[in-house]
Amino acid sequence: MMNLKKLTRHFPEIAHLSPDEQQQILTRAYLDAFSSDNKMRNWRSNLVSALVMTSLCFIFVLIIRPAVGMSQQTSAILLMLIAFPAYLLLQQRRMIRQIRTSLQKFLP
Repeated sequence: MMNLKKLTRHFPEIAHLSPDEQQQILTRAYLDAFSSDNKMRNWRSNLVSALVMTSLCFIFVLIIRPAVGMSQQTSAILLMLIAFPAYLLLQQRRMIRQIRTSLQKFLP
């Protein structure tokens, strides 16, 4: 599911609670954020993110790379070192934002 100790550092609003309470509230917020009620919204968001990232990569490979005169190997390395980690970081930020929205429902 998720590593609660690592996830807790992203939510300073629950830092004053005991670790057990933090775990309970984060678990409830996570289950609420990724419940079956929100499944279609999450799928749509993931799909749009993947399509945007794929489009940007195609633009880079088909237009920018030839214009700059970059080799195929260099462009592949740049995509692996920049584009993929950026996509993962954006997805993580989106997940934290979704949990934070659900967390507001459960804070006292």
